[in-house]
Amino acid sequence: MVQKWRRYFKNKVIVAIVAFIFAVALSAIISLLKSVETQSLLEQESLTPAFNLVSEEIVKPLFIAETIARASSLKTLMNDTVIDQIAIEQKLKDLSEEFKMEFFVANESNRTQYNSDGPSLALDENKVEWYFRAKKTKHKIVGILGNRQDIRIYYDVKVHNDEGEFLGFIGLNKKLTTFINAFDDFKRQYGYDFVFVDHNDNIVLSSDTNLVADGKRILQLNQLPWYAPFISKRNNINHYNNYLVEVAGDDLLIAEADFESLNWKMFLINPLKVRQIAATEDFIIQTVYIIIAIFTAILIIWLIGKSLQGEFAKRHQRDPLTQLPNRAHLAWHYEKVARMNKSIAVIMVDLDHFKDINDTYGHSAGDKALCEVATLLQSFLRDIDIVARWGGEEFVILLPAADITIANHIADRARTVIAKHIFVADKKVIQITASFGISADTGKSNLTQLIDSADAALYEAKNSGRNKVCSVKQPVRSNPQKTYAHG
Repeated sequence: MVQKWRRYFKNKVIVAIVAFIFAVALSAIISLLKSVETQSLLEQESLTPAFNLVSEEIVKPLFIAETIARASSLKTLMNDTVIDQIAIEQKLKDLSEEFKMEFFVANESNRTQYNSDGPSLALDENKVEWYFRAKKTKHKIVGILGNRQDIRIYYDVKVHNDEGEFLGFIGLNKKLTTFINAFDDFKRQYGYDFVFVDHNDNIVLSSDTNLVADGKRILQLNQLPWYAPFISKRNNINHYNNYLVEVAGDDLLIAEADFESLNWKMFLINPLKVRQIAATEDFIIQTVYIIIAIFTAILIIWLIGKSLQGEFAKRHQRDPLTQLPNRAHLAWHYEKVARMNKSIAVIMVDLDHFKDINDTYGHSAGDKALCEVATLLQSFLRDIDIVARWGGEEFVILLPAADITIANHIADRARTVIAKHIFVADKKVIQITASFGISADTGKSNLTQLIDSADAALYEAKNSGRNKVCSVKQPVRSNPQKTYAHG
């Protein structure tokens, strides 16, 4: 019995371990599949709001600068033989008031820069280096940093007359602090960092204030710690614009985008640590849910199996004549009740001289008598008791939660009921008696041992005169009654 319980618990532990491993594996597969979707959504989530911000802070001013440069009013003033400085300055002031930005004109013919927010200045090659550098570029629009005392970003749009002659630049500027404030709000909300670089890989703009130009130095892209692993990834996987790199143990998702009109590049740096923590929590929660679901499913299957097993036992483990449970059902039922009850008693019942009834009245009369005895035995048993046909004229009564005393009481009552019952065969009254053998579980017995002990007690009842109840300890005697059978 101890070995059996060990096997029982061992099987349950193995099932639990297998179910747990399966749950973890399934959760890992689901997480892997979700990670692909999450990666795609993450890229979209990172780029969409970023481009919205860039559109508002960078593209919109650029569009305004291009629109003003194409307008005929300023271009006409720049193309005049005699430059009307007052008219140009007034136009710039009007634009500044309308768009809330600072505009300028850098005129080629008289090498003078006119500003909406200050006095004009001569475009001296030794003092205003940006003009001559921008003039030499092949790009129509140039975005550069300027004004060391108050760092600004200048959008310089080249202007030509109808004959294609270079007239100079029309543009606007925004203070660097306005970009930084906008990027800082974005960073607090989404956790990303921006880095903008020009065609020389100089860092023009960044949401990281440590990278922003301060009038003393301008950092380069290759000075950033993530740049080397990023370039390595980009060279090896050149068909994506998003790369996952590791820097100092932290994973960074870096998206790259080109701004061809300014000849700039934008890098969007997304630290994944917070998302990885969230993903780990999701994985644990998901695994717990799957484990609960698996064990719930196992429990449901087990309950259904037990129900089907019981139903099968009821339908297919029956004696066809008496409709009592057969040996197989008795063994199955014993296994079930033995786990819940410390004490179990077994009563072995044998009809006395039953062969004489078959020989005298025929087997049909004997079969009828067996069915009536089966009904009698069932009539006074408790709900938890079960009676089965063991074979021939033998029956076995299983009494859970019963000891020798209770079993003796039930057996003696059964003996009395059978002895007093009127059996009729061929219109003749037949008296049938039965002998009973009892055994009780000592806590170490199994069904076979109980049956063997009860059979030994039954043998004693038969040898001592029949129509008696005997137990393995002490037989319960009764008054002998006349029988019609011989032997």
